Amino acid sequence: MALILDIAGAQQRFEQYAKPVLGAFAASGIATGEQITPPLIVDALRQLFKVLTTDVASWDPTLPDDEAERIGDLAIGLLMDLATWADRLGERPAKTALEMITVSIAAWVCNQHGLIHTLEPVVNGLAILANGHAEPAELRPLARLTGEVKEAAAADYAADLDGADPHRPWRILLLNWGITATRAHDPVEMRKAFAAIIHYLPADAPRFFQEGTQQMAQGDFPDAVRAVMTEAAEGAGHGLH
Repeated sequence: MALILDIAGAQQRFEQYAKPVLGAFAASGIATGEQITPPLIVDALRQLFKVLTTDVASWDPTLPDDEAERIGDLAIGLLMDLATWADRLGERPAKTALEMITVSIAAWVCNQHGLIHTLEPVVNGLAILANGHAEPAELRPLARLTGEVKEAAAADYAADLDGADPHRPWRILLLNWGITATRAHDPVEMRKAFAAIIHYLPADAPRFFQEGTQQMAQGDFPDAVRAVMTEAAEGAGHGLH
């Protein structure tokens, strides 16, 4: 199975993991008040998947130019809401799966040249996928998608207004991009990610490259990968001496 599911695969995975959330919610007896409930979220997502699985070229040409971006952001936001419910209901595998599905939606948005406005679940999903795989060949497309997500999210997040929060999605995205690119043994993607870390996260860069050079010394990495890490570390003023 592909590491990053296409929309049809994401839809199938969604249906698989929506069921236990709906069942747990029905059995919970939770008083919802004004909250949007799992059945409502699932119904809305089913309608959105019907749109997502159609060829964008066949959409009504009078729709706004950013309609694909809007649809994608709505789907990611609703998947995040359903993942929150899954966590509340004790359905941890469903929460994990739903966050991974947001990666497929983000990839679709990137393919449509749209922007990503809801970043947190996508960052979580990318991390889950990266942590679940070890082979460089598997990680390479994930590293490149992470870079695409960074570009698509930059308009909303690059100002980094929550700079004091170490758990902010923008910071985690950039650091994980650098880590995944390194584990993927992809020098081109490493250079892009490292440049972004130096530019956007200057306070984090010293420790990132210190740990990176330590990994180079301990792990089995190709010479080209070692060279990029050393070059970036020295460029940031934190090479090993």
